[in-house]
Amino acid sequence: MSGEGWKRTKFRSVVLRVQGSRFLSDRMRRFLLNFIGAKIHPTATVRHSCWLASADVVMGRNAMLNSFARYDGSARLTIEDNARVASGVTFTTSSHPFGDWKRRSSPLIIVAPITIKEGSWVMADVTINQGVTIAEGCMIGAKALVVEDTEPHGMYLNMASPGGAVRARRYKDLPVGKVDAHVGRVPAPVQLSVVN
Repeated sequence: MSGEGWKRTKFRSVVLRVQGSRFLSDRMRRFLLNFIGAKIHPTATVRHSCWLASADVVMGRNAMLNSFARYDGSARLTIEDNARVASGVTFTTSSHPFGDWKRRSSPLIIVAPITIKEGSWVMADVTINQGVTIAEGCMIGAKALVVEDTEPHGMYLNMASPGGAVRARRYKDLPVGKVDAHVGRVPAPVQLSVVN
């Protein structure tokens, strides 16, 4: 590597560490990441305390990557328009295939990008493995392990298979189209009268 290339790499590494500071505004963090090669829309947000090993990140309009996310940086991470990623999510874009009994972690590396499609919500402490695409309009429940692509508009929660393996599985279908604005609101308190 040339001296100039080495300096650019070191600069990127410094920016990737500094961007996680609580003392930077979201706007400054977005500027720094875009400066070193990320493609983050002006309305997207990357919150403080994210550990990013690479700037190979693409974020669409109103996308959000919340605090304490971890991204290993081996392949691209794409978070499309209006997709939200909660605190503590781990993106693992690389892994090892199984080896034989003498060395279970093969020296080979599997690398594949991760994509969160439009409007999806990944809740807290989820782990997403390499090559996974979260389809549009999905909700991934807290602490789920996502090892394969999801189908659109579904809620996925950790569930055990008949064989005992626990991973994210489709729990239910989610509504498509506009949702009633009153759904999820707390009803007004009810006045009770005391009868003597």
